This record gives sequence, structure tokens and C-alpha cells, in this order.
Amino acid sequence: MTHAFMPKQKAILNQNFHLLTKTGGNNNILDESTLFLSTLPATMETTSNAQMTTTSNSTAEATTVSTPFAIFVKILMETTPQEAEINTSSNSTTEGAVYPTASTPFAILVKTLLVIAIVPNLLLNPLMLVTLRRVTSIQPTTKIFMASLTLCDLCNSLWWILSLTSLLADTWLLGSFLCAANQVMLFLFTALSVSTLLLLTVDRYIAVSHPLRYPSIMTVFKSKIIVCSTWATIIVSSILINGINPFYTIQVIGHNKRFCAAETYDWRVYLILVYVGLQLLTILIMYARIALIARNQARRIAAENQAGNGQGGQRINTRSTSTIIIVTGTLIITWIPTLIRLAIASQNQWEPYVSYLAYMLTEAMLLSNGWMNVIIYYLRNKDLRRTLLGLLTDWRQRLSQRF
Repeated sequence: MTHAFMPKQKAILNQNFHLLTKTGGNNNILDESTLFLSTLPATMETTSNAQMTTTSNSTAEATTVSTPFAIFVKILMETTPQEAEINTSSNSTTEGAVYPTASTPFAILVKTLLVIAIVPNLLLNPLMLVTLRRVTSIQPTTKIFMASLTLCDLCNSLWWILSLTSLLADTWLLGSFLCAANQVMLFLFTALSVSTLLLLTVDRYIAVSHPLRYPSIMTVFKSKIIVCSTWATIIVSSILINGINPFYTIQVIGHNKRFCAAETYDWRVYLILVYVGLQLLTILIMYARIALIARNQARRIAAENQAGNGQGGQRINTRSTSTIIIVTGTLIITWIPTLIRLAIASQNQWEPYVSYLAYMLTEAMLLSNGWMNVIIYYLRNKDLRRTLLGLLTDWRQRLSQRF
């Protein structure tokens, strides 16, 4: 067993040995000390073990400390750190280095993506609500479902500002109550986002599959009742399911890092997993059905088009196909990572801070679905683009007149 001496212990060792050489000039003592220095590690181990024996051995040792060499050994052992102290010091210095710091590239990437996901939602969704109110070429019932989806994305982004500030500060700043409320709101907006998206898909499916009966099937009053009942049901369910005994708590990670995250997962995680998974599957099936209907209509138009070579039907088919690809691709990119995270939540063996960052990464991708919906359902529509440009032109003229 080897021992590493600190500078202080080395100085004391040299001083005591120098004093020992001046105490009486006993050659036997000098020879004994020389032998001791040559076998210092073994002597330290033997002496350390002797100090841990019974009281009778300690008394016998006390009777032999009258010689200068014994005094030297005793002083040396009192000033030399023991192995247990060295191990304790080593463990204490390495304990704080288990978790990575917030300056890691992965942490910077997650924070950047979360900012990119939140800021466009806060800028685009209010603008789309104003634009949707001014457009007249879209069915009133469809406008209600689109407004519901846009409002949900906006509210979700506003709530995520709280979590973003804590992530940027590398600690949870909002207390335990808002941490528990954060669980309720996250589950609420996750369920509400996919539900409002499903309502809009059902509305589009009815409009395509039953175009003549659509005005009687989906009225303005019915659409308002459906949207309001969906919001109310999800809000009440989220409060009752997640507000009682929440599993989101403030966890201390590393040095002065406090995050609001789930310590353990229970049946509620799998409930939201099944709920979201079934609704996404329904949306994909409906869009596949819409694609088939649009393809048949395009063929019918091409067959009835006597003036040309079926170019009108071909354009309809191409546009519907591109829309289906964009919608399904967006759903897969933004929602599937969250479903995978929920599915493997109970088997997560990652280090806590890395697990928290992975959770934030999937949420950033899910938030990106908000501004992607603006591109899919608003900016790809010619009438909405024209209305948006007119709105921006009016605002610019008003600002130029005032300033």
C-alpha cells in the first residue's frame, strides 16, 4: 500500500528527523531511524493497524514511547493522512462532477431549438387569428376548427415561456405549486393539440366525402358545441387526473440545479400515450381516405374534361397528394418522438440531467408543430395569403401615417 504525502507532512517529517539526530547522538537510534525510513510504507501500515487494536495494546504501546524514535513515530502517524481520509476526500471532490454542466453542446442545442419553437408560435398564431377573422372564402365551420387549433397552439406556447426561463437559468424558479401545475398544463395541451387537430381533420373529411350534405351535417352551432365540449372535457379531465397527487416534483440535480420533472411514472403516462396514439392513427387513416377520394375526383374531372387533356384533374390530384404528404410528414416528425419518450419512460436509465434534456428536446419538436400548422393550413391557402398580405399592407400604411 502506498501513501502520497502532502507538503505539510513532508516538512514535519524532515523537522522531526532533524531533531532526532540531535538527541544524544545515539548510533543505535540513528541506525533504527535509517531502517525505518527505508521501510516507511510497511511501518505506517503496521502502526496504523496497531492503533486500531484493543485498549490493552494501546496501554502497552504507551509504555514504550519514552524513546526518541517512538516519539518520532507517534508524531509522524499523527501528521500523516489515513487511507480512509484520502478516499473520503477523493469521493467528495468527484461527487459533484457526475452530472454535466449546462454548457454542454446537447444542452445548448435543446435550448436553441426550444426558443426556435416558441418564438414563431408567439408571432404567427395571433396574426393568423386576425387573418382568419377577415377572410370570407372559407366555410364558417372550418374557420371555427382552425381558430380552435390556432388558439391551442398559442396558449401552449405562452405557458412554455415559464419552462423556457427555468431552462435558460438552469434552475426551476417558480416554486412547487407551479411545478405541479406544469404537469397539468403539459398533459392538457398535449391532449388538446391532438384533439383539435383531429376535429379539423374530421371536418375536412366530411367536406370531401359528402360535399353536398356538408352544410346540413356540420353547422356553425354544431361546430361551436363540438369545440367547446372538447375544450371543457379535456380541461376537467386533466385537472382531475393530474391535479391529484402529481408526480412532477422539483428535483435537485448536480450543484444548484433544480428542475421540475417527473421522478417516477405511473399509469397516467400510458393513458396519455394511448390517447394520443389512437387519435394520431385516426388522423392518418382519415387523410389516407381523403387522398383516395381526391384521386377518384381527379380522375372523374379528367374524364369529363373535353377541352383539354385532363390537366385540371391532374392539378387537383397533385395538390391533394402534396398536402397529404406534408401533413403526415409533419405529424411523424413532431409527434412520434414524444410517443417514443412516453413509451420508454419507465425504462429510462439515463443520467437525470440528460434525461431532462431529452424530454425538453421532444417537447421542442412537439411545439414546432404549432408554427408548422400555420404553414400547412394558412400560408398554403391562396385566399388566406392574400388576406394576410392585405392586412400587413394596411398596418404598414397606418404606421407610416403616424410616424
